[in-house]
Amino acid sequence: MVVKIVPEPVKLKTTDKFFYFDGFSNFPEFLSKEFNIPKGTWTIKKIEREGTGLKICDKTVEIWGNENICYATLIQIIKQTKTKLPELLVEEKFTFKFRGFHLDIARGGVPKVETFKRILRWLFLLKYNYFAIYFEDLFPWEKYPQIGAKRGKLSVEEWREVVEYGKNLGIEVFPSLELAGHMEHILTLPEFRKYSEWHRPAEGCLNVADDEAREFAFSLLEEALEKTESKYIHIGGDETWAMGRGRSLDKTRIYEGPKLYADYHSELIKRVKRKNKIPVMWGDMLLGKSVREEEKELWRSVLENPIWSKALMANWDYSPSPKEYFIEKIRVFKEKGYRQIVCPGFSNWNRYYPDFDVALVNIKNFTEAAKEEKVEGFMVTAWGDDGEECLFSFLEPLLLITMEYAEGSGEWEEKWLALTGESLEALEARKLFGKKEVSEYIKPVLFKAVSEVKDLPVYTTWKEVLKKLEKTVLPPDLAFIKRCLEVGLRKVEGRATVMEFLELASIYSDLWLSERKPEGLERIVARFWSAASQLDLEKKLSRK
Repeated sequence: MVVKIVPEPVKLKTTDKFFYFDGFSNFPEFLSKEFNIPKGTWTIKKIEREGTGLKICDKTVEIWGNENICYATLIQIIKQTKTKLPELLVEEKFTFKFRGFHLDIARGGVPKVETFKRILRWLFLLKYNYFAIYFEDLFPWEKYPQIGAKRGKLSVEEWREVVEYGKNLGIEVFPSLELAGHMEHILTLPEFRKYSEWHRPAEGCLNVADDEAREFAFSLLEEALEKTESKYIHIGGDETWAMGRGRSLDKTRIYEGPKLYADYHSELIKRVKRKNKIPVMWGDMLLGKSVREEEKELWRSVLENPIWSKALMANWDYSPSPKEYFIEKIRVFKEKGYRQIVCPGFSNWNRYYPDFDVALVNIKNFTEAAKEEKVEGFMVTAWGDDGEECLFSFLEPLLLITMEYAEGSGEWEEKWLALTGESLEALEARKLFGKKEVSEYIKPVLFKAVSEVKDLPVYTTWKEVLKKLEKTVLPPDLAFIKRCLEVGLRKVEGRATVMEFLELASIYSDLWLSERKPEGLERIVARFWSAASQLDLEKKLSRK
């Protein structure tokens, strides 16, 4: 039996010898409980030795260096070998000090506490050490209890429980806030509409030229700082294109978006530093991403502001671009002497299943560029634009892939099978569903009119996928995706029924509720019911 370890260690030396394993007498109590490690006669022996690693001998496991890494590796081995342990030596070394995952919970589904814990256990096992939760309006602010109240916001107790659970696993959990852009769920509340940059608050940008609006945002930050144990807090800063174009422009008649951005975020950074914490902020605006050509020079001057050296730049890009593109992107901040982490993405947004074709290229090339440029870390992102339909369970293989690409050999398939016990057929289904022709088109095929989707060049691929999986028994989440393909094909062929769409709504609801709070589900269910009504109407009209 060949043991698999994520990420691939720098040294893995084994023999053909195995020892009977009945459990440990001194395994850490918390880890023993959470990972079902039995009590027994084996002992953990901590020794002094350079680096990080472990050595398995009969009845004894010697560990040295980073204990969290050692225990994660040992648990990985136990998951594979069960009641026997191999004689082996493992030595591990990591390129990146910051190994993070950033999860959007604001655009559709708030995880239950048990789901957060499941995610954290998986992150621990894969050797991540940071977990950022993207809140928008869902942070447990006590000063403004109305914010997020109808959208399933975390309670103070839930937040503390998640943070504490992460701490017990050696993972720092910190909030990812939005204090300038993406504030629509706050600014559309009646009492906060006056703080909006635009007269249409749903656009989501704060009017940072207004003293009262700024003080409101500062109060949000101050309370979040008080409730954050990590040394990091994410202050947002992305996609603030509307800044300086609304009420602030009405006031001066001069476009000052870049200056407003710099002044406001400088103050946010100073407030975080006064609490002895490190502000993280998105880097897109400073890089001039998607800004008007005539305004790029203004943003270049803002990039020179030395205040950015006080923050950790989250340099995001989700494109399947070549490594050279990402190297160039990294060097913009590197040449200024600014700290940064790279932020690839799972391409899971606005769809029911991640686009593996895009995500894997993006993750591989961005992390390889980061290694070459000696960036201090990565924070892979999962977003939930337009309802967060993609189940959290579908992200688990991508978390493994990211760690293996970033710190290992990149060979992930066998390691996924070894750690999960999943069948090869189910893994094949995951990869097939991740093809662009499948993942990108499930949503439009199900919810757009037949006339708009009947000529899409994807249906041959769908039929091939279904044929390959014809006899495969799939777990419920993957079975749902398979059923989506079947119903989608029947729809464009004119054979789908109203009940099939209602069935999909019911199946999806059960999956959602197994991992999330109920808030937000109604939006997703409404789409299936709307599609059923549309189908019924089309059939009636075709008979006339």
